[in-house]
Parts: sequence; structure tokens; C-alpha cells
Amino acid sequence: MYAAETWKISKTDMKRIEAFEMWIWRKMKISWTAKVSNSEVLNRVRENSCIISTINQRKRRWLGHVLRHGVLLRDILEGRMTGKRTRGRKRLQLMSNICEGYETAKKRAELTDV
Repeated sequence: MYAAETWKISKTDMKRIEAFEMWIWRKMKISWTAKVSNSEVLNRVRENSCIISTINQRKRRWLGHVLRHGVLLRDILEGRMTGKRTRGRKRLQLMSNICEGYETAKKRAELTDV
């Protein structure tokens, strides 16, 4: 999870991460011959799916840090770059998979600026 706050995570990547996490829980706690659903595995280990939530939490914390400081990275995240827009399909954005919207996260970060 090194530098997870800067990862661009697509839906397929999220599915792979969740599958990897379930594979780990199954290897640690449940026999390979047992036919157990994913929700039952999580109930047995008393955990929620936590890798994705940890990544999102780190992204929110990093975004708040960047927004509280007036640096070039803030301008890049807000799209204040000069020049022509690139051709083709819009790229996957860095902050596209944070649960709340960018504006809400920005307001929350500005409120904590003390």
C-alpha cells in the first residue's frame, strides 16, 4: 500500500484488490475444502473489507493536506493548467473514486485549516 493515496484505481482494480483481500482471509482462517460465501468469511474474521476503505481514507487525508497548502499540486488537481486540452477520451482522474465529491472534500479541508 505504498503511496496508495496517489493510485488511480479503476473498478476492475478495486475488484482485484477485494478479491486479493478475500483470498488472504480465506487462506488464514478457513479450510480450502469448505464452501463458504465471502460475507460469511468476513463474519467469521469479524472484519469489513478494509483495504479499499484504507486507500480511500489515505486519499482523503492526502487531499486535505494538499488543499491546505498553496502549492503547484493544488493547481494541477483543480485543473488550472494553461494550454490546450488533450485530444481523445478523458483520462481517469486521481480523485475519481473518493466516496464524496471533490468540492465536499475541498470544503472539509478548508474548515480544518486552523
